[in-house]
Amino acid sequence: MPPVLRRNSFQIVAASLFMLSFAALMADNILAQTCTVQAGAGIPDTTFDQDFTQNGPGQIGRNGRVMESPNAPGWTGGDSMYSVFVPMMGETVFFFSDSYIGQAPSLAGDGTALTDSAGLRTRAVNCTPEFGCFPATNLYRAHNSIVVRDLLGTKLRTITGPLSADGYSTSYFTPATAGHFYWVADSVLGIDDHGTPKIFTFLMEWDGSLNYYGAAIAQLSIPSLSIDSIQPIVNDPSDDPVHWGVSAHLEPTNAGLTLYVYGIEDYVPYPPFSFVRYRMPHIARVNLRLGLTGIADAANWMVYNRNSGWVSDILASSRLIGEANDPNNANDSIGEMFTVKKVRSSGGTTYLLVSQDTNPNTTITVDNLPGPPNGPGPVFLITAKDIVLYSACKPQGPFSAKQVVYSTPETQASAVPGMVPGQTLNGHLWTYGQGAHPQFTKDRRLLISYSINSDDSGDLIYADAYRPRFIRVPVTGLLPDF
Repeated sequence: MPPVLRRNSFQIVAASLFMLSFAALMADNILAQTCTVQAGAGIPDTTFDQDFTQNGPGQIGRNGRVMESPNAPGWTGGDSMYSVFVPMMGETVFFFSDSYIGQAPSLAGDGTALTDSAGLRTRAVNCTPEFGCFPATNLYRAHNSIVVRDLLGTKLRTITGPLSADGYSTSYFTPATAGHFYWVADSVLGIDDHGTPKIFTFLMEWDGSLNYYGAAIAQLSIPSLSIDSIQPIVNDPSDDPVHWGVSAHLEPTNAGLTLYVYGIEDYVPYPPFSFVRYRMPHIARVNLRLGLTGIADAANWMVYNRNSGWVSDILASSRLIGEANDPNNANDSIGEMFTVKKVRSSGGTTYLLVSQDTNPNTTITVDNLPGPPNGPGPVFLITAKDIVLYSACKPQGPFSAKQVVYSTPETQASAVPGMVPGQTLNGHLWTYGQGAHPQFTKDRRLLISYSINSDDSGDLIYADAYRPRFIRVPVTGLLPDF
């Protein structure tokens, strides 16, 4: 556990960080820049892949090391990975949505995974056909969790909500409405209205039928990561098609510390299914000095409009990518998750948007899944496999044409590592949830993660069907993030 600093020490560290950022910002405004970066083909990062292949508390992971304490619950799988580096902790905080958690000691049907002699990782059944699972499988119990990775990458520490009555870990972030849950979105390291460093985490509220109820912002203390408050975003019109908070970025501007909030617009559903045809990003901004209540009030936001610039009418926000008349990326569609990160290169500073190419002409197909008596019938699948990168000189763009940096080999796969000949999944794997983690830049290579899942929930009994994967993408002139 890192030493606990006094509050005034926190303020000094935070102020120094923001002054350095401001100096870099001013230098970037003076020097000529090349904002469109050149990226090469990504390759798998086996170190991060193995580090986040965990079987449970105190167990040896795929990297041959024990990274999780034997005396506390430990993460063993999750999706929608976001991260924020916290310098005063010397650690990176990872945020996950639906999560498998192994208990300490393990409990029947928890998130603990077992590896057989062939390398196949499975979880004990906790849901049978009698309870609605066909085939029998293992279902997660936490809709979100936090995993803290130390600076040297030798330890992982898991943070969840309180134990349930039967001893299982629960979600760390929980809405006030019973039956609803939060999936996590992006986080930023900032300061509250008293100048104290905090982490601000965006949350998306859903119910069991995947009806969306809006976003909220959680404020976390440092270094404990305890929740100070969760403030729902208010004054966002009900007819706003944008889900705000998917990505976020904080930087000093002439108006002070400005929080840029990115959202995703889901466009043209396929009735009666809830799948969307296009997804396009939007951007808003708000002054961080307003405090949690102020930044969570959309009445204080400005959104970017291509024709008018920054305006106060939230419904007037423009699509940053995908407009039919955009000269660089007309009619592009990205994934439901994306990140926009400001990075430094030998040419200046660049805003990199990382996501997935979801062109509906190539990424929608139909699969027939098994099930009683004749299966659930056809379901729409996303067969997207290309991870893409866009770059821009400003947070709002304009963004360059996309560069495809990797095609995920797991997409539409019917097996996971360790399966023997003739053994297959019930369904097929798909990939989503791409995001960049520039704090781990090394040798001018950007770390990107993505999630995998199966179109048949019965396959969740296999631990390698539900966990993040990692790649390294070479970017010309890319410099370390810190």
